[in-house]
Amino acid sequence: MSTATTITELPAALQGLRQWAATERLGDSTHIAQSRIDAFADATGDHNWIHVDPVRAQAGLPGGQTIAHGFLLLSLTVEADVAALATFPGIAHVLNYGLNKVRFLAPVPSGAEVRVRSRLVSLEARHPGQWLLTQHKAVEVIPGGEVALVAEQLSLIVTAA
Repeated sequence: MSTATTITELPAALQGLRQWAATERLGDSTHIAQSRIDAFADATGDHNWIHVDPVRAQAGLPGGQTIAHGFLLLSLTVEADVAALATFPGIAHVLNYGLNKVRFLAPVPSGAEVRVRSRLVSLEARHPGQWLLTQHKAVEVIPGGEVALVAEQLSLIVTAA
């Protein structure tokens, strides 16, 4: 189903979502501090030295710095969308529906700045009152725009009754 066809089928109450989804968005800069990497390691139990041991990383990793977890970077792809989607009238819930085509393309060293680029892949009716929003996400390292991660993020939009 083409994007243009499915978007035009949106109910009138969701036209703001239509406009937002059709626009490529570039998120704000996020600093990937070692403290954030350490907190993520604690939350997930992934204490691999490449993430949490700056001394060993200095001696053993190209660039000499620890690197962010891929799933930490992946988690950044949701933050701005959750805040934005919750503001649209007519939306009762936004649920994480999963991911497609996740690829970790380049390491992100501790202390780096990143941003998320989002663009619409599709917006399709699923069931009455439910829409599946599929977006392409890229986490880019600033400056330079090197792409560290790409994924298709799926969100289930549930409209108010």
